[in-house]
Amino acid sequence: MRRKIDTFLRDWKSNPDSKPLIVKGARQIGKTRSIEWFAKNNYQNVIEINFVEQPQYKGIFEGCAFRSFP
Repeated sequence: MRRKIDTFLRDWKSNPDSKPLIVKGARQIGKTRSIEWFAKNNYQNVIEINFVEQPQYKGIFEGCAFRSFP
């Protein structure tokens, strides 16, 4: 099943000016699975930072401007 996020991720990857991506949204809608599928099919190595399980990393992105997924 194709989802809007799949198209968004493909477009994000193809943009030479893309910035690091943070995916936020409601619980239990498939964000993690979509990202894992995308990463598996597009990259050799992946780093996952889970801010819920690893809150000490939240400060990494302080002061950054983010583009939200609609």
